[in-house]
Amino acid sequence: MSGTEPAAPGVAQVAQADTSRAWGARHDAADRVELLENLRPPGWRNPDAAGRWNLVVIGAGPAGLIAARIAAALGARVALIERGLLGGDCLNIGCVPSKAIISTSRVLAGRRDNLRYGLAAPQNLDAAFAETMRRMRHIRVRISREDAAIELKREG
Repeated sequence: MSGTEPAAPGVAQVAQADTSRAWGARHDAADRVELLENLRPPGWRNPDAAGRWNLVVIGAGPAGLIAARIAAALGARVALIERGLLGGDCLNIGCVPSKAIISTSRVLAGRRDNLRYGLAAPQNLDAAFAETMRRMRHIRVRISREDAAIELKREG
């Protein structure tokens, strides 16, 4: 997606994305590009505010996305306003990243209990933090495909 097309009638997005909190100094460049193309396409232009909206949703986190999608599916003309990245804090810095990291830590903790379950003790229990963070970013990218601006535009 080039991101230069205005949003379809029904869904709008405003303001510039603040991506500084969503990415650390190290990241997989391809994941970063895809995530930003999904959640804040380069060259995004807000649609003209012609006419009236049936619903204005402020915040494109999980609740805002669901409200906008349902209203649009019912035929309402919806303006979705987000100052940062689609998905809100949950996808970008909160719920999803933390749950991905917690999941990895549980796997590691379970490996420490191998002997209790009659399994050989692992030789190395070192956590590969860079790989853990890469996995977390891949999960965010995968989820962002569902909440992508182009998908919202397609849904009306």
